[in-house]
Amino acid sequence: MATRAKRHPLRTWQGPERRYDLIAEGTIAVILVAVLCILAASLWGSPDGGLTYPGGPKSPAGQAFSAKYWDVSDPSDLAQTAVQELAAGTTTGGYGPPFNQTSGASQEFIGIKPAEIAKAIFGLTLPINTANDFVLAPVSQLAAPSSPVVAAAVSRYKAAGGDLSPGAAAGQVASSQQTTWLNNYAKALAASSAKFTPTSITVPAGKYGPVPVIITAELAIANNGSLDGYFQGSQQQLSTNTSMATMFFSDGTLWETIAEAQGVGGDQWGVMNELWNYPGQVWLWLYSGMYQIPALNPSNNANLDLDVGLLMILFGFLLPMFAPWIPIINRIPRWIPLYKIIYRQYYASTAGGPPAAEVSSEPAPPPPAPPDGSPTPG
Repeated sequence: MATRAKRHPLRTWQGPERRYDLIAEGTIAVILVAVLCILAASLWGSPDGGLTYPGGPKSPAGQAFSAKYWDVSDPSDLAQTAVQELAAGTTTGGYGPPFNQTSGASQEFIGIKPAEIAKAIFGLTLPINTANDFVLAPVSQLAAPSSPVVAAAVSRYKAAGGDLSPGAAAGQVASSQQTTWLNNYAKALAASSAKFTPTSITVPAGKYGPVPVIITAELAIANNGSLDGYFQGSQQQLSTNTSMATMFFSDGTLWETIAEAQGVGGDQWGVMNELWNYPGQVWLWLYSGMYQIPALNPSNNANLDLDVGLLMILFGFLLPMFAPWIPIINRIPRWIPLYKIIYRQYYASTAGGPPAAEVSSEPAPPPPAPPDGSPTPG
């Protein structure tokens, strides 16, 4: 049986040939993309404005948000947020899985709740109790050891009941007695007669229980910087996990006020509008753009994040993968023939018919040797 000779692709190709400079093409592509990025950054890039916002203090460029900055800039907002954390009345407190057991909080699509399914399989992957993790624990560790008054207030508050276990449902975090104290104090803080400094709160006398002492201690440890250190603490030597601090900050209003002032809010393409580093995360345009779709009702859609995630799977993964087999979609290249611009030289060379095949200057390969070992002819 004769051995079949392998075809050499360069020696058997009969079509047109032209030189291709990969280095030149790559250089042109890099320069073009760089110019487009600089142009986009100059038109839509976020300013290097630090933490400035209308009515706020001056902030140097690059200043990071912190509990201390929050306390100095708006102690009223910090105090009211801390009260709501004790009552589990913030966004984090009622978020549901993977943070807590709050029922009815999970986003759903046609009755399916992926977060509940994940919780059933893996449990709560990041259990948080806002009352304990954001207020009581840091106050107990940072303020109570040096202040018997604060230690007594924390003990009295805990003795009034409430579930401080990790991941407790929002409705179980505060007992009825604690809820009464918190509601009374929240109304006092919101009143026009309330006076705030970064380390003190003045409100009319009322039935607040130990709450005023605890909240004042929260402001004090925020003001001296120890609260920021508490949130950054880790058993690891170096920690880059800022989840706890970020959730606490985002439960307040100052965080959102600054984001909106800097043009990085959710309705301002904020995910890809990075501060200080131009041009930002431009590759996230599809994800950020989903939040701008009016049909999804971004301002009042309890399932918005899940809707966006499903659309990302559809348009960012499934559609590109199966586009060649989807009717109409696979015809778009014929309707918008950009490929003709890319291969314009090829089409120009074949305008008068197929070009003649170039004669190769390489010698023809020798014929294969006979299988019986006899001398090769010729």
